[in-house]
Amino acid sequence: MPFDYNNNAALHKPCAVDAQPFKYKAKIASVSPLEKRNDFELANHCFLGVSLENSHFYPQKLAGILEWISRRFSFCTVLVGDSIHRLTLQSVRNLQPTAAMAAALELGECFVQQSRPVFERFSATTRFRFVTCHRVQAQASYQHFHCRLRHLYRTDTRFNQSVNRFAEHYLRKKIDELEPEQWARQIGFSADYFLEEFAIFACLQQQGHSVMVYPGSFSTLSEIAQGQHPLAPEELKALTIVSLCVKGR
Repeated sequence: MPFDYNNNAALHKPCAVDAQPFKYKAKIASVSPLEKRNDFELANHCFLGVSLENSHFYPQKLAGILEWISRRFSFCTVLVGDSIHRLTLQSVRNLQPTAAMAAALELGECFVQQSRPVFERFSATTRFRFVTCHRVQAQASYQHFHCRLRHLYRTDTRFNQSVNRFAEHYLRKKIDELEPEQWARQIGFSADYFLEEFAIFACLQQQGHSVMVYPGSFSTLSEIAQGQHPLAPEELKALTIVSLCVKGR
């Protein structure tokens, strides 16, 4: 469903949007599977994953990403990672589940409100449509994919190790700051985050969104796309993951 705009106050306000020339440029870092490297642009539609409170999605870097998308795709679904961000808030800020969910949903709303001028700068070439993780997770298909991925995580050693390595890489800067119990707790939150996220991606692919764009890497997801986890959902195997790097001009 399209995202509904409203006037809730921001929890976190990124830097202001300006009309100056773009200061950042996005380039392809990798494409998975590799055989899609030269033809993924034939698709007319992509989806962009947005991680909340991530500097890649503050206006100046976001503009660089959208400039890259606008040169390749006529339509782009913007997946706002609101409900899954609750796990980050629980892990990092020690919020209780109910408070974490409320804060995460408000952050998602604020992102869309504050970023509208950036998206509008590219509206002449690309039509953007917003969806939220919260709304996707309300779908029956999400529950199906999430159950399958949780089962795979419990029963497939290779998949389990891949997800945990991904979580460890994501948290690597904190390893010296945490006690073993705290480290294990944060790994658990991160693994839960990725499994929910992957189930959402499977839903979008099932709905016809086969090219995912993200400014960063998804090692486990890339492995799935490359056929390294044969028991993963077919929808994830069918995804093309385009990882971008964003650098100053």
